[in-house]
Amino acid sequence: MKKIVSLLLALSLLAGCTAMLAGCGAPKDDGAHIAVYLGQTVYDFDPTDYYVDDNAEQVMSLLFEPLFTINEKGKLVNAGAKKYTVDEEKHQIVIELRETYWSDDIRVRAADYIYAWNERILNPNIPNPAAPLFYQLENAAAAKSGDCSVSDVGAKATGIYELTLTYVEGTDVDRLLRNLASVATSPVRQDMVEISPTYWTKNVNAMVFNGPFKIRTYDEVSGQLSLSRNVGYHQDPTVKDYDNKVRPAELVGVTTAEGESIELSYEDIANNVVFYMGDASLADRADNKKQADSVANNSTYTYVFNTENPLFADARVRLALSLALDRNAIASAVTFGKAANGFIPDEFGGAEESFISGSADPDKANQLLAAVDFTGLTKSFTLTIKNTEADNAVADLAIEAWAAIGFTVTKAYADPVSTTVAADTTITDCGIQVLAKEASYGNLVEYTTDKYGQTQVNYLYDVLAIDWQFYSDDPFVGLCAFSSSIGGWGVDFANSTVRTNVSGWASQDYDYLINALLKGDSQDYLVEAERLLCESAPVIPILFNESFSFSGKKLKGVYADGNGNFVFTEAKQKNYQDYISDEE
Repeated sequence: MKKIVSLLLALSLLAGCTAMLAGCGAPKDDGAHIAVYLGQTVYDFDPTDYYVDDNAEQVMSLLFEPLFTINEKGKLVNAGAKKYTVDEEKHQIVIELRETYWSDDIRVRAADYIYAWNERILNPNIPNPAAPLFYQLENAAAAKSGDCSVSDVGAKATGIYELTLTYVEGTDVDRLLRNLASVATSPVRQDMVEISPTYWTKNVNAMVFNGPFKIRTYDEVSGQLSLSRNVGYHQDPTVKDYDNKVRPAELVGVTTAEGESIELSYEDIANNVVFYMGDASLADRADNKKQADSVANNSTYTYVFNTENPLFADARVRLALSLALDRNAIASAVTFGKAANGFIPDEFGGAEESFISGSADPDKANQLLAAVDFTGLTKSFTLTIKNTEADNAVADLAIEAWAAIGFTVTKAYADPVSTTVAADTTITDCGIQVLAKEASYGNLVEYTTDKYGQTQVNYLYDVLAIDWQFYSDDPFVGLCAFSSSIGGWGVDFANSTVRTNVSGWASQDYDYLINALLKGDSQDYLVEAERLLCESAPVIPILFNESFSFSGKKLKGVYADGNGNFVFTEAKQKNYQDYISDEE
């Protein structure tokens, strides 16, 4: 387990950091170096990737910036964009980029956005449920389905620092712009990707960032992640007023790896050992809830079924397992989070109706199961989760509830996966993300033959715990993910098939509703689509996530944006010089 001493050691390294800064011409006192605990380890630093936990999006929001952001009041504000104009007759939006720089002092260009969108998200070879963010652009949905080239998408670099977007007739322009406030739509530098295309997001020493911070140190083994100021954020990096846009010089962090308990406690906040904690033990959450800053997060903690498993082929089984859960008790166990009443969080476009009860209904669950023919099936399965205290607490309550309706459930951990990609290079990925990505390629079932010639059936997973990220407050984007045709999962060109989704579920009725919404039909279909998803239950929504943090009294100016991510650009630490060593 990680010890507090590892944080103190990290702080002691600031002496060397200060000396290094002085040696390269920067002021010796470059601002506060704030000790923070950002949360669980993030293994991949691709802003356009498919996130499976809300902490990954929090870290990405510190390192990357899209064209727009949603502020703490829920309003759209310019970020990478300086200004934009809308030509309703031409169905076009022209966006002028602000002067802002990558962390290697190269200015961000329009081409960086187009590359990220076309090659990283809309490329039909790459599964990504963020793709529907762009479906209001001309030809975007067709490109993702492989029906046209990504070069046909209505997004062009019409100048070095100018983008022109062409949207389909009937588009809600405000909705489109708010979709472009998702951190997943941040730019990516093509030259950085091409250095090591298969693992560029792991090579942090070669990565560049356009957000307020950049990675200073990252150690996969210890989990330590420290971020330093990107001086070129929203300004020329040669300016003398280096802290004008980003006040703190560094966020010196310890990140607890999966399977390790959180040894930092609220007492460490009170004693100024650490000044910000973006996660905490369940005991600390419960005991110090009133001292926390909490806000709705645009994600839902879910259990996803592998519907290729015959046990879960019948929707009544999936719905029964959903009905058996006491979501109110689960929310109480983790303190921060609200019992889900649907798939989309209420604050981010979820229907006003409740499709799921917070209380368990085992009687109705048993009634459903009584009508199911279980001949040849065993009522047992495996629940795969991340090995964290919170995930375990939710899983234990779920397993107990499912046992009460006749199921035997084994808990399994999706441990981090290490892969050797070169003679001297090994990369590590989040185990849940590896499973989700593999499932997104349609590899839900594996058939093998034993030595006797008998066919063995292996399922990638039975039930998988995923923090489902919704990217924006447009519910269509989130609901698209379980479409069997336009969910963003792309195309299997080898077999000439469109991939379905990570559960393998397909419904003609659901597809009809989603495709009708894509064409601009009645928004009432959003309610019907969410209702159908909850009743068919290829995914069980459990908790609407909440972002929370504990901050010391000496730390001010940290706030949450409209997507539930904490912002540190204006962070101020009282008497910060007292926590920086003078040794050189």
